[in-house]
Amino acid sequence: MLPPRLRYVLAKRGPAVALVLALLALAAFGAAAWTTAHPPTTTVTDRANVQHVALDTSGRATVAGDGALHDPGTVLDDPAVYPRAAPDLVYTARTGSTNASFARVAQNVTLVYTATRDDETFWTRAVPLGSNATTDTESVTTPVRIDTERVRERLADYRAAAGDAGSVDVAVRTTATYRVAGYEGSLSTSAPLAFGDAWYDVESAADTRRHDDEVARTVAVPSTRLVPPWALAGAGGLLALAALLVVGWYRAWRPSVPRLAEAVHRHRHDEWISTGRVPEPGDALVVETATLEDLVDVGIDAGSRVIHDPERGRYVVVTPAAHYRYDARADGDDA
Repeated sequence: MLPPRLRYVLAKRGPAVALVLALLALAAFGAAAWTTAHPPTTTVTDRANVQHVALDTSGRATVAGDGALHDPGTVLDDPAVYPRAAPDLVYTARTGSTNASFARVAQNVTLVYTATRDDETFWTRAVPLGSNATTDTESVTTPVRIDTERVRERLADYRAAAGDAGSVDVAVRTTATYRVAGYEGSLSTSAPLAFGDAWYDVESAADTRRHDDEVARTVAVPSTRLVPPWALAGAGGLLALAALLVVGWYRAWRPSVPRLAEAVHRHRHDEWISTGRVPEPGDALVVETATLEDLVDVGIDAGSRVIHDPERGRYVVVTPAAHYRYDARADGDDA
């Protein structure tokens, strides 16, 4: 059962209410269609044509003389330290690509002496050891031979010449330039050589580089909207159904508007109305009011309750001066 006020509004403004509900339903359906056709998106960046290029080095020496730790002919591959009895060092540089062949690649291995003071280089001497260049290959290798005893002697001479002006060190420097899959780049390493009385050492060195292209694309993401499309469509369906029900109710079961108005006023002013039997006014002055609300106002002003006689459909306020009356049944019949 609908509340009296709602029934009154529907009875009086039913077509207008149905029209508003229909327009809201259309708006909900339109919003659902638009949100479905235009989902939220974001831009993501993919990496395409990814290429990895690496430069690494290794050392190998064969024991040539007698030694307490190694027999003659022992081959040492990248040991922690090389004995002085294995003075000929084979230093190998390798540059490789893991994804595609090099269009061209070139390697250069150089022995570099440097003199520094307070971390500032004031003298350099480079001795080329070997180079290699090729095309259409996945890797290139450049092995060079280093006479460590000769390097030891030169290093001692350079240190003596520098004196206390600074420190002199030596390192094996490798550089590689290449072109692969449309990218051009270069790699470089520097492996220091260290000497002791009965040993020498060259540190392992490596360098890597990655190439790629950024490709941006737009993708749909899970909806972050407060109201998803299915909820909008559902709301539109409910609004459309409500509009149809209002139209059907208005045409088939619309009650008398004055009677609904009376019910609204009765509900609103129920605390001022009592049910009873109203006698004939006799010679008393009878004043008819237009609405029940007007009669209740009279009762409030007079300090008297409104008496409702259900059998006659009449409301009366009795005062010494007059009987104030509202005849609901007659009003409903006129409607």
